[in-house]
Amino acid sequence: MEQHQQGKAQRYVGFVALYGFWSVAVLSRAVSQYLTHPAAGVPTHLSLLAGLIYVAITMWAWHGQLRPIRIGLWIEVIGVLVVSIAERYVPLPYASAWSNFGAGYLWLPIILPVAGLILAYRNARTGIHHGV
Repeated sequence: MEQHQQGKAQRYVGFVALYGFWSVAVLSRAVSQYLTHPAAGVPTHLSLLAGLIYVAITMWAWHGQLRPIRIGLWIEVIGVLVVSIAERYVPLPYASAWSNFGAGYLWLPIILPVAGLILAYRNARTGIHHGV
Protein backbone atom coordinates (compact mmCIF):
# COMPACT_ATOMS: atom_id res chain seq x y z
CA MET A 1 0.00 0.00 0.00
CA GLU A 2 2.79 2.45 0.87
CA GLN A 3 4.51 1.71 -2.43
CA HIS A 4 1.24 2.39 -4.28
CA GLN A 5 0.86 5.78 -2.57
CA GLN A 6 4.49 6.65 -3.24
CA GLY A 7 4.12 5.67 -6.91
CA LYS A 8 0.96 7.74 -7.24
CA ALA A 9 2.70 10.85 -5.88
CA GLN A 10 5.50 10.42 -8.45
CA ARG A 11 3.31 9.35 -11.34
CA TYR A 12 2.93 12.74 -13.04
CA VAL A 13 6.27 14.33 -12.19
CA GLY A 14 6.75 15.39 -15.81
CA PHE A 15 3.51 17.37 -15.77
CA VAL A 16 4.43 18.91 -12.42
CA ALA A 17 7.80 20.06 -13.75
CA LEU A 18 6.56 21.36 -17.12
CA TYR A 19 3.38 23.00 -15.94
CA GLY A 20 5.02 24.34 -12.78
CA PHE A 21 7.51 26.11 -15.03
CA TRP A 22 4.74 27.26 -17.40
CA SER A 23 2.76 28.59 -14.45
CA VAL A 24 5.65 30.82 -13.41
CA ALA A 25 6.39 31.93 -16.99
CA VAL A 26 2.84 32.80 -17.95
CA LEU A 27 1.85 34.34 -14.62
CA SER A 28 5.01 36.46 -14.83
CA ARG A 29 3.87 37.58 -18.27
CA ALA A 30 0.45 38.50 -16.89
CA VAL A 31 1.96 40.47 -14.00
CA SER A 32 4.30 42.24 -16.42
CA GLN A 33 1.36 43.10 -18.68
CA TYR A 34 -0.69 44.40 -15.75
CA LEU A 35 2.25 46.65 -14.82
CA THR A 36 3.07 47.89 -18.33
CA HIS A 37 -0.49 48.25 -19.68
CA PRO A 38 -2.35 50.32 -17.09
CA ALA A 39 -5.68 49.73 -18.83
CA ALA A 40 -5.27 45.96 -18.74
CA GLY A 41 -7.11 44.47 -21.65
CA VAL A 42 -8.21 41.11 -22.92
CA PRO A 43 -4.67 39.84 -23.66
CA THR A 44 -3.61 40.40 -20.07
CA HIS A 45 -6.68 38.64 -18.72
CA LEU A 46 -6.09 35.75 -21.15
CA SER A 47 -2.50 35.40 -19.96
CA LEU A 48 -3.71 35.36 -16.35
CA LEU A 49 -6.35 32.74 -17.19
CA ALA A 50 -3.74 30.60 -18.96
CA GLY A 51 -1.40 30.85 -15.97
CA LEU A 52 -4.16 29.84 -13.56
CA ILE A 53 -5.04 26.85 -15.73
CA TYR A 54 -1.37 25.86 -15.68
CA VAL A 55 -1.34 26.13 -11.87
CA ALA A 56 -4.41 23.88 -11.72
CA ILE A 57 -2.82 21.30 -14.04
CA THR A 58 0.33 21.40 -11.88
CA MET A 59 -1.68 20.77 -8.71
CA TRP A 60 -3.71 17.96 -10.24
CA ALA A 61 -0.51 16.33 -11.51
CA TRP A 62 1.06 16.67 -8.06
CA HIS A 63 -1.93 14.79 -6.60
CA GLY A 64 -1.98 12.20 -9.40
CA GLN A 65 -5.46 13.15 -10.65
CA LEU A 66 -5.51 12.07 -14.29
CA ARG A 67 -9.11 13.03 -15.16
CA PRO A 68 -8.77 16.68 -14.04
CA ILE A 69 -5.41 16.88 -15.85
CA ARG A 70 -7.11 15.81 -19.07
CA ILE A 71 -9.89 18.36 -18.57
CA GLY A 72 -7.30 21.10 -17.97
CA LEU A 73 -5.37 20.09 -21.07
CA TRP A 74 -8.54 20.16 -23.19
CA ILE A 75 -9.36 23.62 -21.82
CA GLU A 76 -5.85 24.72 -22.79
CA VAL A 77 -6.08 23.32 -26.33
CA ILE A 78 -9.52 24.85 -26.88
CA GLY A 79 -8.37 28.17 -25.39
CA VAL A 80 -5.31 28.38 -27.61
CA LEU A 81 -7.35 27.51 -30.71
CA VAL A 82 -10.19 29.92 -29.94
CA VAL A 83 -7.88 32.83 -29.07
CA SER A 84 -5.61 32.26 -32.07
CA ILE A 85 -8.45 31.91 -34.57
CA ALA A 86 -10.41 34.84 -33.10
CA GLU A 87 -7.31 37.03 -33.34
CA ARG A 88 -7.33 36.57 -37.11
CA TYR A 89 -10.64 38.46 -37.22
CA VAL A 90 -10.34 40.75 -34.19
CA PRO A 91 -6.67 41.58 -33.56
CA LEU A 92 -5.67 42.15 -29.95
CA PRO A 93 -3.69 45.28 -29.09
CA TYR A 94 -0.80 43.15 -27.82
CA ALA A 95 -0.05 39.43 -27.52
CA SER A 96 -1.38 37.09 -24.88
CA ALA A 97 0.20 33.78 -23.86
CA TRP A 98 -2.14 32.01 -26.28
CA SER A 99 -1.74 34.41 -29.22
CA ASN A 100 -0.78 32.98 -32.60
CA PHE A 101 -0.98 29.41 -31.29
CA GLY A 102 1.59 30.23 -28.62
CA ALA A 103 4.23 31.51 -31.05
CA GLY A 104 5.68 33.74 -28.31
CA TYR A 105 6.52 30.57 -26.41
CA LEU A 106 7.77 28.57 -29.42
CA TRP A 107 4.26 27.10 -29.95
CA LEU A 108 4.58 25.10 -26.74
CA PRO A 109 1.14 26.26 -25.49
CA ILE A 110 -0.40 24.17 -28.28
CA ILE A 111 2.23 21.40 -28.48
CA LEU A 112 2.41 20.56 -24.77
CA PRO A 113 -1.30 19.96 -24.13
CA VAL A 114 -1.66 17.88 -27.30
CA ALA A 115 1.35 15.77 -26.30
CA GLY A 116 0.03 15.62 -22.74
CA LEU A 117 -3.39 14.44 -23.90
CA ILE A 118 -1.82 11.73 -26.03
CA LEU A 119 0.21 10.51 -23.05
CA ALA A 120 -2.68 10.82 -20.61
CA TYR A 121 -5.06 8.83 -22.80
CA ARG A 122 -2.38 6.26 -23.56
CA ASN A 123 -1.60 5.90 -19.85
CA ALA A 124 -5.28 5.51 -18.99
CA ARG A 125 -5.81 2.93 -21.74
CA THR A 126 -2.75 0.80 -20.99
CA GLY A 127 -2.62 1.37 -17.25
CA ILE A 128 1.11 2.02 -17.62
CA HIS A 129 2.38 5.27 -16.19
CA HIS A 130 5.49 6.63 -17.87
CA GLY A 131 6.29 9.28 -15.28
CA VAL A 132 4.18 11.82 -17.16
